[in-house]
Amino acid sequence: MFRSAVFASLLMAASAASAADLGAKKPTPAAPAISGACKETKALPTEAHGFATGSDVFDLNTWGTSLDNIYVGGGRGGRAYAYTGLLQVSGSFFPCLEVGPYGIYTLAGFKPYGGVERQGTILGGGIELKYKLFGRATDGFGVTLAVSPNAGRYTGSSIYGGRDATFGNSYRLLVDRELVKDKLWGVLNLELYQAAYANTLPGFRNTSQFNVRTALTAAINDSLYLGGEASFQFAQAGLWLNGPFRATAAYIGPTFQWNVTEKAVISGT
Repeated sequence: MFRSAVFASLLMAASAASAADLGAKKPTPAAPAISGACKETKALPTEAHGFATGSDVFDLNTWGTSLDNIYVGGGRGGRAYAYTGLLQVSGSFFPCLEVGPYGIYTLAGFKPYGGVERQGTILGGGIELKYKLFGRATDGFGVTLAVSPNAGRYTGSSIYGGRDATFGNSYRLLVDRELVKDKLWGVLNLELYQAAYANTLPGFRNTSQFNVRTALTAAINDSLYLGGEASFQFAQAGLWLNGPFRATAAYIGPTFQWNVTEKAVISGT
């Protein structure tokens, strides 16, 4: 999934506008044993790190599709929920560069205790660009930069008005390292996620999040990976964390990936 974290959806659900990680992409390319693009000795399991993401990108001239379904729910002064579906096609036509256009649909809502429920949807799309700077095989660790601009249309009942244009972007630094050869990997992600909503008032309603995610993933065998992840995120008004404080969230949980076949994967967190 940038997939920004699912917490983004939950934090923004109170205004019925989900801020789910539109940069989230988790395809599972069928990579050869040695990548000709970035010289990796073994591809990391792309889904196994939960909401965190490894540094691997698609090999040159390889392509794949992915469909992510994310649901979140919680309560603080009421009941909040959000669903996001993301369909993405990704591939590489230049060494170490991965390009992935995607479409996204989000339904989010919030019902305060004793109050009126607000609900809305976002339909939109964007493009994810990932460029690998360092490879584990050559440098001992992998480093990839990713950016995911997107835009959409909000329809529903919220403080922003009945119909609004939405804009977002995700800047991510993806770092990973093989801790035990072919057995254990560590992952670190740093992300700035931005969201803006046009409305009947002048300007935009801007918010931003800074997210830190870490994960440890172990290979049980060639098809099964188990691990755990932890993240901390905080949100502020303003596109560059330059406004009033909004909220913080922390998460810790298990991850798994089961490669059923070369082209079918089941994973979760």
